[in-house]
Amino acid sequence: MFKFPNNKKFAFTIVDDTDDAYLENIKPIYDLLAENQIKVTKTVWVYPVRDEQASKGDSLSRAKYLEFIQDIQKNGFEISLHNVGSGSFVRSEIIDGLNVFESKLASMPRVHINHSYNPDNIYCGSKRFSFPFNYIVQKMYSNYSNFSGEIVESEHFWGDLHKKHIDFSRNYEVDDINTSKKNPYMPYRDKQYDEYANYWFSSTFASNQWMFKKQVNKMSIDRLENEGGVCILYTHLGYYMVDGVIDPHFKKMIEYLGSKNSGWYVPVSTVLDFLNQNKKSNNISEYIPTYFKKWIEFRSLWTRIKYRYFVKLDDFHFKKSNSYDKRTDSINQ
Repeated sequence: MFKFPNNKKFAFTIVDDTDDAYLENIKPIYDLLAENQIKVTKTVWVYPVRDEQASKGDSLSRAKYLEFIQDIQKNGFEISLHNVGSGSFVRSEIIDGLNVFESKLASMPRVHINHSYNPDNIYCGSKRFSFPFNYIVQKMYSNYSNFSGEIVESEHFWGDLHKKHIDFSRNYEVDDINTSKKNPYMPYRDKQYDEYANYWFSSTFASNQWMFKKQVNKMSIDRLENEGGVCILYTHLGYYMVDGVIDPHFKKMIEYLGSKNSGWYVPVSTVLDFLNQNKKSNNISEYIPTYFKKWIEFRSLWTRIKYRYFVKLDDFHFKKSNSYDKRTDSINQ
């Protein structure tokens, strides 16, 4: 078990994927989080969406949204990168986008999350996995390819900047609220990606409110506390407003977490810095062992398959539901 700051017994945080997040449907969510003193990491886009047939959401180019982002940052929330935008961006645009991020938010992002089918994604698609799982991904998701953010010859290359500025990148997903229990090596380095990446971390798979309800409930929160674990939950908070109302289960669980003085509720990079220091204090290698990497690759891929083809709670199914159709993403810009 970890020795958390201020005698806390467990840690809970969220990486909020900015897809579908507009000022109007995301501000109430962050108001709720702030009221319960749960500080999380919100990803952003710098540029407006370019592939509107595939993605939607606000960016820092919208003045009121930028003001909201700056406000929550001042209130202790972490702002990170979900690529500089949704769509295709070349190196010069990525450089400019990073500079805009820094000028608007006073620092470069420490955390980066690859976005969907962006060609500038870093080590994405089948490259996330080693053999034989990379081959399986190629066969199962043949369209999930052509990512070249780490390829020097590509017009989308920014691997050198990723290495320079980004401390933590997300990779494997786990099917449990206790992320650290399923991957005790995070944050970790991986020799396969060392040239253009630093540390990697896992996340609890909960991409929408259906999955959130499965992963986060009073029983699982209490178990996380008893295990003294760390939850880094990955989701899209832009989904959580339906018919102008915050998802009831999400609201109830955030309030339940907020009622627990034993919880450490800080942004992702703060949690990962803590875990990194804990590893160093215990002389644990920075690099993920090969045998464990194979195991967690298998579990991560199985998690995706499980919720796509068997339990059917992932975004592929969620986006076909009434819950997604009724979310409040209509805005007047």
